[in-house]
Amino acid sequence: MSFLFSWRRRIADIARVRRVVEVLIRNGLGFLVQQLALDRFLPRFWRTRGLRAEQAASRRTVPERLRRTLEELGATWVKLGQFLSGRADLLPPAYIEELSKLLDAAPPVPIDQVRDVIIREMGAPVEELYASFDEVPIASASIGQVHRATLPNGQEVVVKVQRPGIEAEVEADLNLLLAQARFLERRTEVMREQNLVAIVEQLARSLREELDYHREGRNAERLRANLASDPRFAVPGVCWDLTTRRVITMEFLDGIQFNEVERLRAAGYDLPSVARVAVEGYLAQIFDAGFYQADPHPANLLVMGERIGILDFGNVGQLTGNQKQLLGDLFLQILDEDVEGLARTILRMGTSRTRPSMDALERDLQRLTVRYWGASLEELSVGEMVADIFKTARQHKIFLPADLAQLARTILTMEGTGRMLDPDLVLVDAVRPFALRLVRSRLSPIVAGRRAVRAARLAADLFQDLPRRVDGLWDQLEAGDLSFGIDVRHLNMVVTKINSMVNRLVYAIIVAALIVGSSLILLGGRDAWVLPILGIGVPVAQIAFLGAVLAGVWLIVSLVRSRTL
Repeated sequence: MSFLFSWRRRIADIARVRRVVEVLIRNGLGFLVQQLALDRFLPRFWRTRGLRAEQAASRRTVPERLRRTLEELGATWVKLGQFLSGRADLLPPAYIEELSKLLDAAPPVPIDQVRDVIIREMGAPVEELYASFDEVPIASASIGQVHRATLPNGQEVVVKVQRPGIEAEVEADLNLLLAQARFLERRTEVMREQNLVAIVEQLARSLREELDYHREGRNAERLRANLASDPRFAVPGVCWDLTTRRVITMEFLDGIQFNEVERLRAAGYDLPSVARVAVEGYLAQIFDAGFYQADPHPANLLVMGERIGILDFGNVGQLTGNQKQLLGDLFLQILDEDVEGLARTILRMGTSRTRPSMDALERDLQRLTVRYWGASLEELSVGEMVADIFKTARQHKIFLPADLAQLARTILTMEGTGRMLDPDLVLVDAVRPFALRLVRSRLSPIVAGRRAVRAARLAADLFQDLPRRVDGLWDQLEAGDLSFGIDVRHLNMVVTKINSMVNRLVYAIIVAALIVGSSLILLGGRDAWVLPILGIGVPVAQIAFLGAVLAGVWLIVSLVRSRTL
């Protein structure tokens, strides 16, 4: 059975890769098939098929072709593009800009299939659960679609239903992406340095979380509690008795989306004020709570009279207390033009396999920041600057946590959404008070006291554990089991070089022995060895001498080409 299952999965993988290859070629990205070695999944007869790019593809830029390809491939690939749009440390600006336009839209699922999902998840038909259920969805995306409904008590709600079979499809795509990432890491040093597998694993975690509507509900409840004290914001409540892993029912928020600028203007709203309140709300989520809705797209924000409604909680970000403090330092150092402090903060934020050169990092940051510090506040894009700083860190082999890369994308999106309503929005002015508050809170007696208590607790644990560790070390020493490991840097490279030298030396000795041996035979006066049975004379000495000369010439040529003479 396992054999049949393995073959069936292999055939499914081949079919999936074939579709990816077809879409790539049709959109003018056929060169990626060879560069990414995707053709290794395909049967040999299929590789020879004559596929051609569409004529329209040649008129588009490569970033545009990539965006259209991802949209055509479906849910997993759209999420991959959205994920990469926040990784300015990995992709050039043209790709970031184009991937930011990705549309997560899909044709609606037939209502019969929607009803089947609800019955399987809830154990009852739609008519028993809701007083009314609108069969026409108000939104349809690659993972799920949203319908308006009314509860028996008259409350208006929205019901998001997951597409049938989407979970299995996403898992298959993720397995394919992970297999490809592992293959590319084994194949090239560049991919290993970029931690390609870790990037795909982060995407996989994010997508699996988004497929779990229970988690989305908990995210909404947490954000609702965090913003409960601010009457300017509204977060829909979750109807938990009508929520499962694949169906979520939430309070309906009625308002005008941020991307409906003309409707907002016609309704008499002060758009700069709306933009300022929305930005302040997001900065409070990030700097104060450390928990934020990570997709402030204009369609996810509503103006509801005096309040701003927030929608879609499948994608959220979270920062630790230490990350919030470092983020506050980062922004203040950016605003105060403190390059040395900025370099130190970046080093503390990330991890590095080797100790980077601080002087080189500071020089690159200086060159980067001169471009921004010379701009007016209205022209300064905080999101772009943070993304460029993270990109510089990666160039110096400093790898920042995925949470911070996600934050950079959120800030960039938030800034773009705010400037849609107010082109003169200055994000720097909004960020400074939040960053200052973070730094000041670190100096408050209460926070200092908490840190002191934590340090004392750690010290007490260490002293309590110290005798046991010393005793164990002494036992190993008495038993002769104590060993030390030494890691010599670049040892593999040295061993490889020595092996190469020894091999060449042995080869040279063999060549010399052949020359000397064949010369002695010739000096002995014997021209040929006669084969015992056939009686044919073979000029062994001459053949050995000629072979040794050719081998010697090859050795000299290889040494010259390797520049080791």
